[in-house]
Amino acid sequence: MGRQADRFQPVPVWLGRLRMELRQLAMPVLQSSRRGLLSISLEAPLAPPDAPPADARVWQFWQRPAARHCLLGLGLAHRETASGSQRFSRLDTAWQDLRSSWTRIVQGHARPRASAFLGFAFDPDFQPDADWRGFDNAVIHVPRLLAEWRRGRCIISFNCRLEHDGKPERQFSRWMDDLDQLLKQTHTPEQGLSSCVISEEPSAVSWQAQVADAVRTAEQGGLDKVVLSRRLQLRFRQPVDHRSLLPGLARCYPGCTILSLCLGGDVLLAATPEQLLRMNARSIHCDALAGTLPVHSQDRDADMETHEHAPVVTAIRQALQPFCRELRVDQRPGRLNLNNLAHLYTAIRGELRPGSRAMQVLDRLHPTPAVGGMPRKQALEWMGRDERQSRGWYTGGFGWLGDGNQADLSVLLRCARIQGNSASLYAGAGITRVSDPQRELRETELKFEPMLRALTQC
Repeated sequence: MGRQADRFQPVPVWLGRLRMELRQLAMPVLQSSRRGLLSISLEAPLAPPDAPPADARVWQFWQRPAARHCLLGLGLAHRETASGSQRFSRLDTAWQDLRSSWTRIVQGHARPRASAFLGFAFDPDFQPDADWRGFDNAVIHVPRLLAEWRRGRCIISFNCRLEHDGKPERQFSRWMDDLDQLLKQTHTPEQGLSSCVISEEPSAVSWQAQVADAVRTAEQGGLDKVVLSRRLQLRFRQPVDHRSLLPGLARCYPGCTILSLCLGGDVLLAATPEQLLRMNARSIHCDALAGTLPVHSQDRDADMETHEHAPVVTAIRQALQPFCRELRVDQRPGRLNLNNLAHLYTAIRGELRPGSRAMQVLDRLHPTPAVGGMPRKQALEWMGRDERQSRGWYTGGFGWLGDGNQADLSVLLRCARIQGNSASLYAGAGITRVSDPQRELRETELKFEPMLRALTQC
């Protein structure tokens, strides 16, 4: 449709040149006997979008407003999936194999940072169900078109699997369809919904009873900490326009990572404050984010620092030590202030040993006590018996992978999973022997607020 319209509307000079250069670069490779993935990257004078295209069916939208960094993936060129206790090891092997046979063609200085997206569920044994349509346990997703905006520049990478089916024009046509879709970006008006019905799973009373049970277990020495989650179910009279929520989330939470993704089923949104890891070939950064306070509170909570935050710092340090020559950890936690609450925050930075890879680190790092508990084995066993609901990708991770062992992954917090007229919101709280069930309930209510406000414009 977009190329038919070109017959009646003038094509911008840059767009005509891009199409011509893409064809010239792509056709010799598409017609060759090469195997593996092909990526062709070119610069384009495009402004970053505030949401994925309205007619997209498969997309990944990743945005860090404060860093002026945005990614948009459209379509599917290739994917690798895994599940079970060895899922990160299997994905690491698959990723290294992909990279070894990946043909990359770059126009000028069009060198993107991101090559693919990585996402995964909290539980390595999670299996997709009716509540998480389209979400595999863990997946590396290479989009057919990947646009990256960073510090005022836009680079578009066109990706495909070299199939040798004798139809290179078909692949070029798919790329042009994706490009047309990208160019149809329009302003997304923010629009609130009304008449929602809210149900809690579990109910507030039941959840507080679970918290009290976890506190007793901790007092008896069975646990140091366990994280319990809750879910709010919202139903509206009309379909939820997920695109309209993203500009407001980016404006209200510029220091967070704003996410929207659909892998062929439900839509997942997040405005998450926690980086799981950010790394390149030489260095790594992890957030220790645990302990929640009202944003206006000025008091230091010694119990929270000791029982909830300190175990997270210790666990991350221990997970990173085998991969790092040197680790730098803040002596005392600071505060990360968001709109309605604050988190205790410690930055952990390391100088990596040569050859350290993101999936190897993930295998030791996830789940941290910030989303699971401590000791890890006992906490996960307790959650398996008593949490009574599947988290899906909530408290899992999502982000991007690139060359040179680059990776940027966030913990999936402040989430909304959208199915047509309904939305499911997720929140959790860390429970220790000093926890108060009513206070922990209030903490989850504060964590629901960002997505609840975005959905209802309260």
